[in-house]
Amino acid sequence: MPEWFNIQIQDRFEFLSSSHLIMLAILFSGITLLLIFHQTLQKNDRLQQFIRWTLFVLLLGGEIGQTLWGLANNNWNMEDHALLHLCGIASILGLVALLFYRHNVVQILYFIGIIPPIVTLLTPEVFYSFPHFRFFKFFLHHMALAWTGIFLILVSSARITFRSLLMMFGYLNLYAVFIFFLNRQIGTNYLFLAGTPDVSTPLDALGEGVWYYVNLELFCFGLFLGMYGLYRFILRVRHSRIKTRLHEEKYHYL
Repeated sequence: MPEWFNIQIQDRFEFLSSSHLIMLAILFSGITLLLIFHQTLQKNDRLQQFIRWTLFVLLLGGEIGQTLWGLANNNWNMEDHALLHLCGIASILGLVALLFYRHNVVQILYFIGIIPPIVTLLTPEVFYSFPHFRFFKFFLHHMALAWTGIFLILVSSARITFRSLLMMFGYLNLYAVFIFFLNRQIGTNYLFLAGTPDVSTPLDALGEGVWYYVNLELFCFGLFLGMYGLYRFILRVRHSRIKTRLHEEKYHYL
């Protein structure tokens, strides 16, 4: 088994190391390019299809690779490899949305498939450093998740409304109830409902006991509101630019 694929940790990952910063630069460069060239994406079908299937391969390859790595190293386990964490669910939804452009799937992916992967990459819970397979899988897979959420909302005709926000938040809570009891049954920590992650994250400030769940609920709803507000702001800016351009064209022909 080559060193870059085995289970032994040769070099432990270091927070804000050069490899970490490079990956963050790639993440935000991809986001910036998608936002800058969103109109080109909408008009150029060949480019749109290329990005669509590239993201699909990255997501599917990440999930298959994770499973193969666990099986090859006799390390497959429920907590690390089952697709029950929020990013795992977002990955499945991302694959479905890239295949079918379903509006309701794009909507929920907008809320759970952009911010969580970005936060995960800012405060990564990964032990293997560059150039280990798990390092590349972790970063490329979460990058692809964030890019997919942004890409789909830019190129599809799905719209984010306050009603869709409430519906998606309701779906998330129903899933959280299921996961809460599953965690208690099998001893896992999906959705971090059994406690905060091992690494430092914003969840550390949410307290303990009942207040942890209350604050977690408020924290998630606040994120949903923030994403909705961002969508409305971008939509307003876009409409303002279109209105200005039409106004200028009108006077140009007078």
